[in-house]
Amino acid sequence: MEQKRTLHDVPLFAKLSPTEMKLITGISKNKRFRKDQIVFLEGEPFKGFYVLLSGRVKMYRLKGNGEETVLGSFEPYRSFGESHLFTGSRFYSSCVQAVEESTVLFVPSEEFASLLTRNPALAVRIAEASALKLMELNRKLQLLDSGVDIRVAKYLLNEIQLNNSIRMPEPYFNLLIHKKDLAAHLGIASETLSRTLRKFKEERIIREVARKIFVTNVRKLKGVAGE
Repeated sequence: MEQKRTLHDVPLFAKLSPTEMKLITGISKNKRFRKDQIVFLEGEPFKGFYVLLSGRVKMYRLKGNGEETVLGSFEPYRSFGESHLFTGSRFYSSCVQAVEESTVLFVPSEEFASLLTRNPALAVRIAEASALKLMELNRKLQLLDSGVDIRVAKYLLNEIQLNNSIRMPEPYFNLLIHKKDLAAHLGIASETLSRTLRKFKEERIIREVARKIFVTNVRKLKGVAGE
């Protein structure tokens, strides 16, 4: 049975005390979005950041011809949009859209900034968590410079770690985006992703059940990833 998740599972809030968490939720409010509804668009004024509580959303940018470049997707208890708090940007730099009916916690930027000003210790813990998230982003950028097998292997390893299943006999995660979006996220063609996953299955590294991907040989997958 999967453990019930809370706001402490959000990396940005992982180090907060219960009292500090109440301060965050006290200035926040829940919002619901229908499937395909836009959460925010690139260029819109930055008003705050979000924590996905249920459902699934994707982040993307639009090219001049209207084609989407998927930057990633978010599973419940992941935050998005918060980087603008620390860059000083006044506008959202990407688009976010609900892929299915979703509920989010909206944290308004002005109230949040005021809260950090009044609570220096809280500000330090949030800054530390933000630094870790930036490191994760840098790892993703480095991933794009790797070969296809390495990219896919590192992605799979990262996902089972995020899902806290790495110590299970057969670690797994839920694939929350369509494979064509995953391929775009990894910077490869859809056919190449399908071929790589099929090879991993033939080599008994992974198996798929519906939208779950199980890693049947973590050691071998780490070898492919160069870890």
